[in-house]
Amino acid sequence: MITKFYSNKDEIYNTYDKNDLGFTYSKEKTTFKVWAPSASQVLLKLYSTGSYLEDGATVLSINQMYYDYQTGVWSTTIDGDLHGVYYTYVVQNGNVSSETQDVYSKATGVNSARSMVVDLERTNPDGWDKDKHIFVDEQTKAIVWEIHVRDFSSSNTSGVSKEHRGTYLAFTEMDTKVPNTNAPTCVSYLKELGITHVQLNPVFDFGSVDEATGVEYNWGYDPVNYNVPEGSYSTDPYHGEVRIKEFKQMVKALHDAGIGVIMDVVYNHMYSGGDSCFEKTVPNYYFRKQGNRYLNSAGCGNVTASEKVMFRKFMIDSVRYWTEEYHIDGFRFDLMACHDYETMNLIREELDKIDKRILMYGEPWTADNGDNGISGDDCCSKGNAKKLSSRIGMFNDDMRNGIKGGSDDDTKGYIQGANFDTYKVLAGMLGASSDTFGRWAKRPSQCITYASAHDNLTLWDKLLKSNWCCSDYDTTDPKIINQNKLSAAFVLMSLGVPFMLAGEEFARTKKGDHNSYRSPDSVNSIDWQRTITYKDLVDYYKGLIAIRKKFSLLTLASEDAVHKTYMTYNGKVIAGTMANLDGGPNEYKYMAIVLNNTEEKCSFELKSKYELPNRWYVIADHDIASGEAIRAFDNNFEIRPHSALVIVDADSYDRLHDIKDKNIIPNFR
Repeated sequence: MITKFYSNKDEIYNTYDKNDLGFTYSKEKTTFKVWAPSASQVLLKLYSTGSYLEDGATVLSINQMYYDYQTGVWSTTIDGDLHGVYYTYVVQNGNVSSETQDVYSKATGVNSARSMVVDLERTNPDGWDKDKHIFVDEQTKAIVWEIHVRDFSSSNTSGVSKEHRGTYLAFTEMDTKVPNTNAPTCVSYLKELGITHVQLNPVFDFGSVDEATGVEYNWGYDPVNYNVPEGSYSTDPYHGEVRIKEFKQMVKALHDAGIGVIMDVVYNHMYSGGDSCFEKTVPNYYFRKQGNRYLNSAGCGNVTASEKVMFRKFMIDSVRYWTEEYHIDGFRFDLMACHDYETMNLIREELDKIDKRILMYGEPWTADNGDNGISGDDCCSKGNAKKLSSRIGMFNDDMRNGIKGGSDDDTKGYIQGANFDTYKVLAGMLGASSDTFGRWAKRPSQCITYASAHDNLTLWDKLLKSNWCCSDYDTTDPKIINQNKLSAAFVLMSLGVPFMLAGEEFARTKKGDHNSYRSPDSVNSIDWQRTITYKDLVDYYKGLIAIRKKFSLLTLASEDAVHKTYMTYNGKVIAGTMANLDGGPNEYKYMAIVLNNTEEKCSFELKSKYELPNRWYVIADHDIASGEAIRAFDNNFEIRPHSALVIVDADSYDRLHDIKDKNIIPNFR
């Protein structure tokens, strides 16, 4: 039972379980429905445009809506083709009358002034009916690259046409290159890199950027209309259908490139509680309050009440809408511990009805643990992972901190030479699913493995700060690059779901800005020139991605992968030996991942539960990660300072590559 700090309005109000809230459009008529059980009157106002009255909008009509006492729903039907007509509700609650957009808005005018009726069929780009989701068989087979729509292409180094920079349509431009070079950028670059999914920072309508000018910058974690694409990323924010079509064009272009699309969704709070359509429509219902005070576990002044029947319904309806209408392939939930686990499991069940391969994961924490409004036993924290579906993933911040130290300070983790959090790293390499080294996940599919994200310092800036060379953001110091490569080895060679910040693989810097949510483009934009400067680093990530895809045990979602992995640590070197004896004929039988964070060469002996082969090939070392054999050696070997090794058994490699002459691979030197 959820513990609440407020009156349970669900016991007072009738609720509604059908899926037709908002508008239902046809060319002959449109029906409007709004759940507002506390209202004494609701009027529907139709407008000619989405702009304010002083900008030339005309009120077309004011219409009485009719109340159903059994459901709490007000409704009315207007004859005629209303495509492109804007509307609001005027809701009377007690002595307060509020004009507001629709909670279930699908389109809006500029800056969300009004909702808009839209014939969604008219927003479909050419070939939309043939567009296919990009799914992976198991969540652990996803390789996620997190990007902000504007950051992706706003720099002139992107090679994107000037009119499309910073917009959805930048994703539709193919064969883009760094100007005056042959170096690919944007979607062309991602295809070569080999990632499977992009995770888009919030792309629903948010409140901190003026859509009319698009001058301001923000990450977008301040929702206004959850089911409407953000207008500042479109070429025309005034006409609500444009952003919808361009969003779909972006999704289709990524799908055509073989890349899935994950939405970062922020159902835990709103841009403004009191001014939101939720509060104006049904006061004191959708948010957690203590008296008149909004609770603040989301850190933004108001936290939503996922456990309330109609907000839970809204969340479920919303993810289903984005999946079906926009062909979204997965969802990342911001501050997921603000939500109760029952709601999250119900969302998982709803997505499963569409396709069980839809990705779902989130942050297992809140911004303020003391002001959440539900008990710790009910929230979606790592401690409650066992109560969640094993296909609801959680970011492993223990692994993150073990890899690199604190996110914003100058502390060090394993890759910089510190060893005090090594067991967090060992546990993370096993998908947080090992009873030996530490466990919070049911299975590796619940563990999102990462070193950096949009929050906090980029990995590169963190490495510079922790190595006390903060100001040299363009350094090519081998020590820093090797630490970056070590991080890549942890993220991509561990069990679980690998996740990386866009540009992590080419030393992305924000010049030390650890919280760039409203910093200018000069800080946040992707500098695609760095893919040339740090080509060696890019190629290393690319090679590890290719290796990961070729060894199924790394991407196994079940605990079986943990049982087949033998982890050792001798105070200096970490080694994980994986035995895939049941693998298919096109796979390696043995693989080992070895990591050395010291300043010296270290000898190490592989260990396993199984009898190990005598011959091995290196397919990745401190310089190269290609998946091709670099050299051969026996079971006792040395690993160089600040480096990783990925090795496979020689017999499997010879068989897979049809190598007859065993002497063509040079011996280990």
